[in-house]
Amino acid sequence: MLRYIESMGKKLNSILAGSLMALLPWVAAPASTGGQIQPVDSVRSVVADFITTRTAGYGAPPRIRIGRLGPRLRLPLCSEPLSAFQPPGSRIIGNVTVGVRCGGTSPWTIYVPAHVQMFRPVAVAIRSLERGAVISEADIKLVEHDLAALKLGYIDDARQAIGMVARQRIRAGSVVTPHMVEAPRLIRRGEQVTIVARSGGIEIQAAGTALSDGARGELVRVRNNSSRKIVEAIAAAPGVVEVRTLSHSR
Repeated sequence: MLRYIESMGKKLNSILAGSLMALLPWVAAPASTGGQIQPVDSVRSVVADFITTRTAGYGAPPRIRIGRLGPRLRLPLCSEPLSAFQPPGSRIIGNVTVGVRCGGTSPWTIYVPAHVQMFRPVAVAIRSLERGAVISEADIKLVEHDLAALKLGYIDDARQAIGMVARQRIRAGSVVTPHMVEAPRLIRRGEQVTIVARSGGIEIQAAGTALSDGARGELVRVRNNSSRKIVEAIAAAPGVVEVRTLSHSR
């Protein structure tokens, strides 16, 4: 019985020794880099700081959810501060990817996924607006929304929407986007307008006919009723255009 116990003890020691030897490569893996590994939290911190800086112009702190970095991620400890980057033109809200680079003696680069939410008050229609309706202060209100979900854009200043004209039917509760509205037409094609030209403190006015529509600040083509010349002018007020350049005559 004693020999049997001794024999079993030797086998058990052999099994344990083999198990430790099998584990040894995993424990000793960082030995080539001095046994130092880049803390995962430092990578996450660099990503969070990069996103926070890039979203500073939105006027509100972002809500950042950084993707899980696997437990097998064993990067050599960087000898220099880590840097984060994105390709030019990349989105910084919604689903994003941020690169983290080590430029030290053992350089490496990884790409970290993240989801960024940015909440901000945007214009929302209080009631349904038909196409052609002029938007008033009573028609919209500012409601907080996640900008990452507003892929068609948004209006975050009510003054930018008030006085605009609905280009389409806008349902009650809808976020008002820039493509839904347009500036009101000050000049309509075919109507009689006053052409105003200024030079050296002298103002000259002439009667004309609009050949195109125009909102405030837009260029329209106008025919001078007397000279029959065609001029390009800027829509300045209802029925009034200001000459910018002289075109051809017909």
